[in-house]
Amino acid sequence: MAGLVGLAVYTALLPYFSAAEPRGLSITRGDARRIADGEARKLGVPLDRTWAVVTWEDSEILERELRSSPGRRREAVADPVVGPRLGGYKVTYFRVGLEKSPSAGEVVVNGDGQVLWALRRFRTEEPGASPAPESLRPRADAFVASRVFPGAPNPVFEEVRPNVLRGRTDNLFRYRVKPSIPAGDVVFYLGVQFAGDTPAGWVLLEEYADGRRFRGDFGGDVALTFVRFGLTFALLIGLLVVFLRKYHAGEVGVETGAFLFAVMLGACLLGNALLATLAAYNTQFGPIDARQTTWAVFGFRFLLYDLPLCLLVFVAWAVGESTARERWGARLASFDALLKRDALNATVGRSILTGVVAAPAIAAATLLAGLPLLLTGRAFPALGDGSIVVLGSSGAALTAVVSSFLEAITGSTVALLCVLGSLWRKGRMALGILFATAVGVFMMGFSRPVAPVTADLVVGLGGAAAAVAVFLASDLLAAATAIFGASLITSLGPLLPGLSGRALTGPVLALVLPVAVLTLFAIAGLVTRRRVEYAYEDLAPHVKRIVERERIKAEIDAANRIQAALLPEREPSLGGTELSSHYRAATEIGGDYFDFLHLPGGRLGLAFGDVSGHGLTSGIVMAMAKSALLVQVDYDPSPRRVLEVLNDVVLKTAPKRILMTFFFGVLDLDGRSLLYSSAGHLDPYVYRSREGTLEELSAWGFPLGVKRRSPFVEHEARFEVGDRLILYSDGLIEALDDRGEPFGFSRFEKVLEKHGAGSAAEIKHALLDAVSAFTRNRPPEDDQTLVVVSFEEAAEEALRAS
Repeated sequence: MAGLVGLAVYTALLPYFSAAEPRGLSITRGDARRIADGEARKLGVPLDRTWAVVTWEDSEILERELRSSPGRRREAVADPVVGPRLGGYKVTYFRVGLEKSPSAGEVVVNGDGQVLWALRRFRTEEPGASPAPESLRPRADAFVASRVFPGAPNPVFEEVRPNVLRGRTDNLFRYRVKPSIPAGDVVFYLGVQFAGDTPAGWVLLEEYADGRRFRGDFGGDVALTFVRFGLTFALLIGLLVVFLRKYHAGEVGVETGAFLFAVMLGACLLGNALLATLAAYNTQFGPIDARQTTWAVFGFRFLLYDLPLCLLVFVAWAVGESTARERWGARLASFDALLKRDALNATVGRSILTGVVAAPAIAAATLLAGLPLLLTGRAFPALGDGSIVVLGSSGAALTAVVSSFLEAITGSTVALLCVLGSLWRKGRMALGILFATAVGVFMMGFSRPVAPVTADLVVGLGGAAAAVAVFLASDLLAAATAIFGASLITSLGPLLPGLSGRALTGPVLALVLPVAVLTLFAIAGLVTRRRVEYAYEDLAPHVKRIVERERIKAEIDAANRIQAALLPEREPSLGGTELSSHYRAATEIGGDYFDFLHLPGGRLGLAFGDVSGHGLTSGIVMAMAKSALLVQVDYDPSPRRVLEVLNDVVLKTAPKRILMTFFFGVLDLDGRSLLYSSAGHLDPYVYRSREGTLEELSAWGFPLGVKRRSPFVEHEARFEVGDRLILYSDGLIEALDDRGEPFGFSRFEKVLEKHGAGSAAEIKHALLDAVSAFTRNRPPEDDQTLVVVSFEEAAEEALRAS
């Protein structure tokens, strides 16, 4: 019902505002271009070397004279002199490769396909004849008598105006025509142009009878443009500051806003492309031609306005959502679902249908706001921005659809969600409504068919206030849909009464198809009966990274604590034997393992292992091996049996291609003997103090995890007082310097030979210092583990000897 009432009100008010709209327009821009091309060829315009631009041309003088009286304007439409001059398609042919001015020619075609005037323009430097005007007058008269000129019936010769150039003389023969209605101070002419002695076409002219120059009302439009740009950049800068603060605090995300930014960017590029020729028509950049000027305007507009506008929408959504999500989650649910590509549901369908119904009401509100000004004479009907875009842009009615989409996204996110949402949350409801309405005047941009600028702003204020009301009564998607529909209606509605035939098809389709598609989509969503609830899941990427990093760090810390519990806290204190150990993992979780196990009979188990690789997988395998080892040594600590059991465990539980070298020995402290077996681990070194030499405890064997064929072999070694046993992992041997050279066995052995007589702790520090000096403290690429056993004289023996 609200939609029907709004449509009825809009239809009833439209005649008050549509006086300046074209009447009797039955051809399209394409039709006008084809008609103009035919006339331009007759004049000799080189179409193959020109770039044609089609715009809508009206008479500024006549618009000024007729604007104060809509009734007089309607009478003028029927006048044979004034009516055809009120507007038509102007096709301008610009020379390719040369500056825009002068053009190669212009042809104006009125709404029913008649050529109003056609001119071929010659460049100033082109040579030609300089005939006397009297010699050309018969040719001009004959041309005027040869055809009927729309807008110039019964022309009467008045004067000729020569233009003397360096290489030729041009002549304009002026024929006076009189309208059937009062035209004030305006006089009308038909001009017949000659360039030298070459016919250059004809033109319809209007000017003031006293010869004064026409001056347009451009100040207000320029000021409005500056206000729009200033507001956009002021909001962008202010919201960027808020966004960055909230972003670093982890209160806003970017994923949904980035999708909205991408949609806006694509729509802006499309809209800019459709508007480029119209925007560049009256622009000149030095000596570049019209085509290059169009691309330059496209680039400047995109960089200086479209891109900042897209950024504004991005930060407005992010900031607005962060402030509105707590209390206005229901108002964001459908819009958020649409952005998350979950559109086919009853929540979205209901919002879209509400917006479609509310659109005519917003359109009616724009006219209602301007009606008092119009009735009191403080405003007058004017050709609206929507009409100018539809008639003059290369995209025609499609441009209005794209522009309406951009206005819907910008108005809903910036004015409603961000501005109104932020102030509403602070308890400033009235201020929020006023400020959102004021911002909406510039961001929603409904086509306003009135002038001057003050009336234009009042009409926009009415539409923005209605959009705010729709938002407060429903939700954000409903408001955005209503803004889109209202913008389409205000852009295309004023044009429709004056269109017919082919000219009517495009605007009708541009108005009906989007509304029909939205309605059908809304119905399809309602049929699903599936509702969606708003859930804020759009965390900032750095917050996601922090959360993930903290989660991983917590898991690693837990794994570190577990691994630390698997390694000995300190070396055991043994009479006559000193132990010193070192462990450094290459990553948070290492794959090396060593342990000291107290066994019955005063024996000590020495376990030393290295899982291939390092990291979590290696740490898990090492933990499994430790568990199996602890169980086995309580049952049977013989080295051979220990390795057999560990091999079975690794084969059954470790991932494929994971191997583990392992050394296990049982040290008899009293007898200073070591019974050991190795599963592919690096051979330990023994430093013999008596000879001062190094000896390797060779015990070849396959690593754990290999399906071996031969059993593990046990070996025995005996030690004397002063001997040293050194167990190590390959992380020390393969430690690299800056050139990629490994520390190697030879350097390792030289350190042992040099410091072998020292204590276990001294040998350990000597080895670690040598590796550190060699690598220049580079972080290790593999785990580094070292155990040094020093066999010293027991205290009891020392006493007996003394």
